[in-house]
Amino acid sequence: MIGIGWEFKREDKLWFTSAGNKECRVGIQVIPIMPVLTEILFNDVGFVREVVDLARKEASDGWKGFVYALEAMYDNKNALEKIRNLKGFHEGNSLSNMLWFFKYKLLG
Repeated sequence: MIGIGWEFKREDKLWFTSAGNKECRVGIQVIPIMPVLTEILFNDVGFVREVVDLARKEASDGWKGFVYALEAMYDNKNALEKIRNLKGFHEGNSLSNMLWFFKYKLLG
């Protein structure tokens, strides 16, 4: 998953973090977390599993929220438990937004 797409080149890194911080790259691609949009953009469950598996475990809770939202597409129960244990969320995201996302996934 790329971090920055230029006209003629792609970069792994983002302007605010290293290329090794995969949760940030995932988060940038997933923002904003919305049930319908996220499900349409990330409709290939095999790809979603690969993205989640590549994400580092040392990221801040804010960035982990985005990874867990993707994980909900194939393992809602475990991802919901992880979301409930987060201590914080990234700007523009919140516990209420994540719970709404999971409610939609449970009903869908």
